Amino acid sequence: MNSENLVYFVAVFVCAIIFISISIYAFFTKKPINFWTWEKISTDSITDIKSFNRSYGIMWLIYGLCWLISDVLGLFSFVASIIFLISLNTIGIILLIFINQKIRKQYFKRSFE
Repeated sequence: MNSENLVYFVAVFVCAIIFISISIYAFFTKKPINFWTWEKISTDSITDIKSFNRSYGIMWLIYGLCWLISDVLGLFSFVASIIFLISLNTIGIILLIFINQKIRKQYFKRSFE
């Protein structure tokens, strides 16, 4: 493994750990977790905070594990890992946005209630 591959391996690993850490935080926090960092979510606007956070925790855990898969793949084929990571960062981010919308529709109280 040359130095460029090592830097890539460490950077991808750190990103994976960040996403997995967010998921662990989501599983254990009592306040609603935010998808966007600047968004403040009132506890009164969520029907079930524990399930809401669990849904986000699962989403971030799967995303973080995909980053780890890319990292492990890089040990065998650097090019395959790059292709997987590019796919993850295009299709994956779009999927995260759709999943976020689905979670919000499921757990946010309706404004007319």
